[in-house]
Amino acid sequence: MKQYELAQMLDVTLVRNNNTIEEINDLIKSAKQYSFACVFSMQCYLQHVHDSLKNNSTHAGGIIGFPSGGEFTEIKLAETKANIAAGADELDMVINLGWLLSRNFDACSDEIKRIKEAAQDKPLKCIIEISCLDEYSAKKACEIIMQAGADYVKTGTGWFGPATLDQVRLIKSVVGNDIYIKAAGGIRDLETIERFKAEGVHRMGISLRSAIDVLKEAK
Repeated sequence: MKQYELAQMLDVTLVRNNNTIEEINDLIKSAKQYSFACVFSMQCYLQHVHDSLKNNSTHAGGIIGFPSGGEFTEIKLAETKANIAAGADELDMVINLGWLLSRNFDACSDEIKRIKEAAQDKPLKCIIEISCLDEYSAKKACEIIMQAGADYVKTGTGWFGPATLDQVRLIKSVVGNDIYIKAAGGIRDLETIERFKAEGVHRMGISLRSAIDVLKEAK
């Protein structure tokens, strides 16, 4: 896999609450150097990231309901609109896992539909935190996300364990080629990326340090 092709599969993240502006500037510098698909920061840095990446192929990503997903829907809608106003090109949202596990599927679906409508033409990736789900709930989450019109199913935030090939295969068994898959959590080397790609993963969430190491390995 060529270095640019690989970089275009990577969503590079600095979304810890203690990330500093110096770290964000390193992220921006690396994005300009390597042309990642998208970079994600905490919301307070989004405008700076967007402005710094003008005329660059790397997108600025916005986060919604991160990392819990249990906020008021109105809060998630406000976050969506604020992210877009600050320049977000793509959006990653944690779905309401409590509703999902309580089998309140209509509420879960309605929220995603409302967020997707507010997102306009921006790609919406829905995080299902699959490590916390049984097989039935994981499959149901994928079905709801597809029917609600989102663009990606994302395995997790990366805060609840690494993504696995079995998780990706489960998602793929439901979504097929109808929407994209994003894997996140524990992705730190080229071999893992190649395995996920072979299973149909379109994007992968990865830390900045790991992304640079992987791209150097690919070169």
